[in-house]
Amino acid sequence: MPLKVQLRPNAAYLALLAAGVILLGFGAVATGAVRYLGFVFGAALVVLLGYPVVLSTICRIPVVVVEPDGIRLPLMGVRLGWADVATARLGVTPGAPGRPVLLIVPVDAGATIRSMRPWLRRQGRDELSRYGSPVVLQQASLNRPLGEVLAAIEAARAGRQVTG
Repeated sequence: MPLKVQLRPNAAYLALLAAGVILLGFGAVATGAVRYLGFVFGAALVVLLGYPVVLSTICRIPVVVVEPDGIRLPLMGVRLGWADVATARLGVTPGAPGRPVLLIVPVDAGATIRSMRPWLRRQGRDELSRYGSPVVLQQASLNRPLGEVLAAIEAARAGRQVTG
């Protein structure tokens, strides 16, 4: 059975989502250009931040799936077979040493970025330059510890049973 990791929105994530809803409400009652700005920015926040939450928490689409044949990142649109994964390791956020991240380093970063959903490709390029990998998972948004996910990746690569 594969290890499935769901999105768990943290307080900052939910605050930004709430700000989007407030902007939409403000756009509904305001007039003129402010109305359109409220709608545009509110809708952008709600769609960009609400989409992963709805898919992962309500539709139960996982963020990460570790399987015997590789790693899937359904929300990101990425699927990596074990031959496509150079390494997976824990790291830290530059400038914030207390914020751990899990780096899944693909053999071909460019191909991985091209396989991402179009609106995530820029983020993938930014993370490649910042972390050295386009696939970066932050602990704050996952329902399982990064160490557990890394252990499942290592076990699956070694051919051992992965559960979760």
